[in-house]
Amino acid sequence: MVAYHLLSIPTRTRFWDWISSWINKAVKDGNTAVVERARFLKYGKTFEVNSWGTRCIHTMESGNIKAVLGQLFERFGVQPMRLHLGKPFIGAGVFSTDGLYWKHSRELIRPLFARAQITDLGGLDLHLDRMMEQIPTDGSTIDLQLLLKRMFLDHSTELLFGESTDTLLSATPDIVSNELLVTYDAALQGLGKRILLRRLRILFLWDRSYERLSRRVHAVIDKYIDGAIARREATTGLEKNPTGRTSGRLILIDEIASVIKEKAEIRDQILNIFLPSRDATGVGLSGICFLLARHPRVWAKLRDEILPLQGPITYDTLKSLTYLRCVIDESFRLIMPANKNIRLCLKSSILPTGGGSAGKAPIYIPQGTQISLNFGAMQRDRDIWGVDADEFRPERWEKGDLGANTEGKDAHRDYYMPFSMGPRVCPGQQLALTESAYVLVHLVRRFRVMENRDEVSEFVEQSRLTVESRNGAKVAFGV
Repeated sequence: MVAYHLLSIPTRTRFWDWISSWINKAVKDGNTAVVERARFLKYGKTFEVNSWGTRCIHTMESGNIKAVLGQLFERFGVQPMRLHLGKPFIGAGVFSTDGLYWKHSRELIRPLFARAQITDLGGLDLHLDRMMEQIPTDGSTIDLQLLLKRMFLDHSTELLFGESTDTLLSATPDIVSNELLVTYDAALQGLGKRILLRRLRILFLWDRSYERLSRRVHAVIDKYIDGAIARREATTGLEKNPTGRTSGRLILIDEIASVIKEKAEIRDQILNIFLPSRDATGVGLSGICFLLARHPRVWAKLRDEILPLQGPITYDTLKSLTYLRCVIDESFRLIMPANKNIRLCLKSSILPTGGGSAGKAPIYIPQGTQISLNFGAMQRDRDIWGVDADEFRPERWEKGDLGANTEGKDAHRDYYMPFSMGPRVCPGQQLALTESAYVLVHLVRRFRVMENRDEVSEFVEQSRLTVESRNGAKVAFGV
């Protein structure tokens, strides 16, 4: 007979250590990931925290993560945690709902990530050229993270809304761009705090800035929606091409407006996808550059692979660059825009490991328990990756250090989930990987060196709902 265990650590330690040390100091210092990894070393790879009556299981075990996101997907959800808190800002959509409405929302955004969209890199060229023009060649310092975020904002708004914010064309963003950069960031931070603090969100009960910021973002998005509705009405009855559109160009807001009639619902759906698409690729790519600037050997090796290329860079060309993929994989192993997921147990379940004195027995998860799935800690686990788990070494992917799994595939992949996994895996994964590789190839072709100019060598976090470098990616290029 199998024994199922409930996890437990002393209540006083759980509460005060978690609240005072994690929320206050770690967030302020920008090292929550480091603090969380230290907790796993202290309490084990799966442990329990109880904060104001909310029971939460923290795990970095791949078996538990796969179970929650895969085999037990229907038993764990996000809607009770996200929908109410996100309603003033992003409403109901692919990020904030579960069940049939989530599936409906996922289908609405599917066209954006079709193979034709991923392989067509020409849409990024204009914005990439504008960014490259702003990179000095005299060795002066720039914040590449800011440039990358602006470039991908311009690119994503063109894909989503049919017109770009064109932030790279001016030294200071216009009103619309500012609302989608600064105001959106502030509203996103307000949402992130409320989700992370859970029941302690009562601390924000009298703070109405989150709602005010959300309304300002809505005002900007509504103008794009008005344009989509006008185009829908103007094309009613016109003959459609084989793609189902009246023109060959995909504009996601038009796709959504063709299915949904209510303006508020269109806004919710577009804001839910704008949440990750706005700058997740830019943030992820700046993390890669953050590491490359500190490892000139890897930059030089990339140049050895990329410089012999002739002609335009295509999707197939990118797939052939094996060391480039190793660099991207290793970078996302160490620094990723989303290093954990939080789920709520909707129906009592059994997870495969973490219980008992040795931490290897199955554990019982009652309904209502939250579970924090820590990809970042798993992807730095020395038991998996070796004693150099914290080091940036792309060659570990080249050599397949961990051997093969039972299916004959690289065992690395069993412990590598920077885009999550299961039915809710990031739908833009392949698009993000492809565009990141495309930009890197152009940077490596253009510049002989990329030097670190940040006085702080370690990665300092700035957390909203995604994680980026608080200090940006301060670098200098040489030709």
